Amino acid sequence: MSRKVSIIGGGFSGLSSACYLAHSGMKVSLFEKNAGLGGRARQCIIDGFTFDMGPSWYWMPDVFERFFADFGKSVSDYYDLELLDPGFRVFFSDAQLDVPFGREKLEQLFEKIEKGSSQSLRKFLDSARY
Repeated sequence: MSRKVSIIGGGFSGLSSACYLAHSGMKVSLFEKNAGLGGRARQCIIDGFTFDMGPSWYWMPDVFERFFADFGKSVSDYYDLELLDPGFRVFFSDAQLDVPFGREKLEQLFEKIEKGSSQSLRKFLDSARY
């Protein structure tokens, strides 16, 4: 008889935990409060605008590649990545702002908005490096 486990939350952590536990032979039940899975990876579409419910950047691709490889798959079996530049557009009540791809261009944008802010951005990005 296989052991049973319940997982609360269908975001990346809950889904990946469910996959690994099921792969090890456990009977897994996953419970999610929202209508769809994905947690902060979900999107909301309102009046033709798409809003990411969480991160907009694809950080740490090696983590995703390792996850799929653990199950004999490749990320390319499920999705193709496309470089977007600008990466996204931010709308304000009286303006819009295109956020560019690339650290140098992003630092230039930050400097244009607030002098000296690129140093804080650089510090943050360095601390977030995986």
